[in-house]
Amino acid sequence: MLTSSPLRRAVTWSVLIAGVAGPLGVPTPTGWSGVSEAMAQSREKPGLAVIPLGRRDGVGALAAARIEEYLRAMIDAGGVVALIPDDVVTSGRPRKASRRAKSPAQTDAQRNLDKADEALIAGRDGLESGEDLSTAYRLLEAAIERYEKYFVELVDFTKLVDAYARAAECALKLGKKSDAKAHITKALTIQSTFVVDQQRAYKDLVELVTETRDRLDKRRNGSISVKANVEDAIVFVDGVKLGAAPAEAKDLFAGTHYIQVKRDGADPWGKAVTVSGREVKLTAKLIVEEDEGSEIALAVRFGDIKPFPDQGEYHTKLVRNYSALFARQIRAQYLLFGVLARTARSIELHLFLFDADKRKVASLRPIEFATNLGDMQMKILEAEGVVRAAIASFPEDRVVTDVPEVYARTSVATAASPAAVAPPVVPSPTRTPTPEPEPEPEPDPMDSPEPDPTQSPVVRKPVTTARTPIEPTTDPYDGLVKDDDDDSIVKKWWFWTAIGVVAAGAGVAAYLATRQAEASPNFTVDAKIAP
Repeated sequence: MLTSSPLRRAVTWSVLIAGVAGPLGVPTPTGWSGVSEAMAQSREKPGLAVIPLGRRDGVGALAAARIEEYLRAMIDAGGVVALIPDDVVTSGRPRKASRRAKSPAQTDAQRNLDKADEALIAGRDGLESGEDLSTAYRLLEAAIERYEKYFVELVDFTKLVDAYARAAECALKLGKKSDAKAHITKALTIQSTFVVDQQRAYKDLVELVTETRDRLDKRRNGSISVKANVEDAIVFVDGVKLGAAPAEAKDLFAGTHYIQVKRDGADPWGKAVTVSGREVKLTAKLIVEEDEGSEIALAVRFGDIKPFPDQGEYHTKLVRNYSALFARQIRAQYLLFGVLARTARSIELHLFLFDADKRKVASLRPIEFATNLGDMQMKILEAEGVVRAAIASFPEDRVVTDVPEVYARTSVATAASPAAVAPPVVPSPTRTPTPEPEPEPEPDPMDSPEPDPTQSPVVRKPVTTARTPIEPTTDPYDGLVKDDDDDSIVKKWWFWTAIGVVAAGAGVAAYLATRQAEASPNFTVDAKIAP
């Protein structure tokens, strides 16, 4: 039991923060007077739906999911808008009040998770005070045991990671280095971006985290693919939302990972699996209680909206119309699109805010993250401020009128390959209408037309064949010899008679010429050599 008043105050504040800030435990902004007031005000706030972020230049799915998760939590904590739940966005239907009660297993799991929260708080306070490290360590291990056993109902996996880190620090101070190593390994396995404050954290803990991360990096990573027996089932890996099944998580550290599959009207499904350098395939089997009365005809489905962050054509009429219809279906005024792009030194988050009333999309100021996401919390806070300012005053000067630059530029991977870079002699990529060539009377089927360089900014390598192309020429004898049915000169009798006479005359002339070359017998030459 919690007997001391400081501990009671800590639990009270943790409950208040969790209720206001969402599953990540983000501190609430100043000026709020309580959870009840926040809930009352949320009904009057405009709705905002976060569409899953697009990815470019090799940004990982887990990194994108983690940034999206923190962004949603921070926007929800900001209190400027009413965040539309994930299940409403993915289903395209507004949420209705559910009459389905929790199952006994869910109730028991929630009760044990509440006890795990209390043990974590008490163990953390004991560690910070340093009065009884043994008791603090037992409390932290008890919290870890309950989190791991009832993880199917666990929403905030950062609590489990925090319990691992606190238990590792406590174990180091008690001289149990092997136990500390095991706890840090589990923490990094389910949250690869886990870092400690090197200025405030225990020195031995900082060194252990670095050593463990280096060791895990040398191992072969694995992957997990999850299918479901029902539609609209959402997949979570280590508390990170991957999206609707089927889904796949790649580049996972070797070790134990926790899979959750959730859907409205069904008990959540979960499984703890061990990854060891290869793909693990799972199929979630959920039992759904269908509510036929909640089915409505959808004008625009989530699948129609989801590709927009990957395409970036926010300036087109089609995107604006689909976004307006989808926002009306889920009762939202704003849709927040975004894309993550990797650069040489950072990961950029480009956000685009759609206002259903104005039917416009505005490009917001980009946010740069460190490649290891070590500054994620600070950068997410900055991103929430950018979104807050855009909602307070829609940036008309940043309305998207063309494909944004992040979609048009060459990716980092492509730029690194010299073969993929277009030569400087290529003309401008602006397409101009090419006049149609005049049709030839009788085109040679063996000739292949030369490619038009104005049709593509890439110079194509000419195709070489073993055959020498036949050059088109003009027949100089064309028209002299006609078909058999024509009145040709060669058919005339006198033509061939003249030919014979000419040939005979030529023969006589040749004979006479040979006879003149013979010497006359009456002509002699007397040649003597002078003395």
